[in-house]
Amino acid sequence: MTLAAQGQSVVDPGATLPRSVQLRGGESGGGTVRPDESRRVSPDEAPVSRLRPQRIVNRIAATVNGRPITANEVSVRLMPIGAQLAAQYPKQGPEFYKQLALAKKNIIEDLVERELLRNEFEGMGGVIRDSLIDQEINRTILTTFNGDRDAFLKNLSMSGMTIRSFREMTKNQLQVQIMRASKYDQEIPPTPEELRKEYEATKEQYRDLTKDKVKFKKIFIPMLGNDSASTPEVQFNLADLIANEIRAKKATFPEMATRYSKDMYAEKGGDWPITERSTLSPEFAAIIFGAQPGEIIGPLVDATGFTIVMVEKKELAPPPPLSAIKEQIDMMARNKRSNERYKKWVDRLRKKAIVKVYI
Repeated sequence: MTLAAQGQSVVDPGATLPRSVQLRGGESGGGTVRPDESRRVSPDEAPVSRLRPQRIVNRIAATVNGRPITANEVSVRLMPIGAQLAAQYPKQGPEFYKQLALAKKNIIEDLVERELLRNEFEGMGGVIRDSLIDQEINRTILTTFNGDRDAFLKNLSMSGMTIRSFREMTKNQLQVQIMRASKYDQEIPPTPEELRKEYEATKEQYRDLTKDKVKFKKIFIPMLGNDSASTPEVQFNLADLIANEIRAKKATFPEMATRYSKDMYAEKGGDWPITERSTLSPEFAAIIFGAQPGEIIGPLVDATGFTIVMVEKKELAPPPPLSAIKEQIDMMARNKRSNERYKKWVDRLRKKAIVKVYI
């Protein structure tokens, strides 16, 4: 059974809070934690989506020598990052917007570089096979969406892209990879010591993430409580106060879970069984597996409510042995050696190009 089916807080990129959601936490003693109900959301104050990109037809994000980079290309890359940031920063304060703006800037810079290299590739008459495009799309689904093709297609739809346009974007990325490799010094093989160092530095990215497991405790506060006075704001404040009580060691996680959590493991102090990464939403999985044991995470927000998590232990799938990925490691070692020369080449291309950024 998936966590969603069990009441798990699975992050929904479209989920939002009312604009007025604010924390009003004060000091709390050892008694019952209660949310501040002084500020409520009126029925007319509708939630607004702050993650869904504006679907403006043919909106241009940037141009490179007159060739456009569309807002859809930016948003399809930004969507998973934005969803994860929204879960980490439910109030969406300054740090949320700072991180989102930085991610957007990096994406645009990468897309500009892509266009510079594509110009070079097409000038050479290069061709990308369909089989290579299929392999790269399958890799994206595995690494970004935990192997969930439906989640991948949903993300495309929310970003205003079709599978056909995504294939075209993937082809463009492969063109870039080929051009990058062509400018690297591939003739001198790395030494065994260079291979070992590169393997130790990068082996984690070759793990089969779908086999990761995690043990955690969870408190789930639904978006609306049982009484008519309950609002998303009140529930959010409650969740935030609970998390702060636990962090301040004024209460234990099991105590708070037993008292407040509204899921099937509340009576067990929020103690969830070992859970496979593939059963979690990609955003939720990224946050949990990025945390250290004992760390209190949250409240995280999704369409159903607010979640507080304490990671107890992680069981990560082992990386493959060097012998199984020696070819990839060899290539990465060669690329690292030549990276400085590559950067100088791209700088020369950019100085010759006309680059304009509009968003």
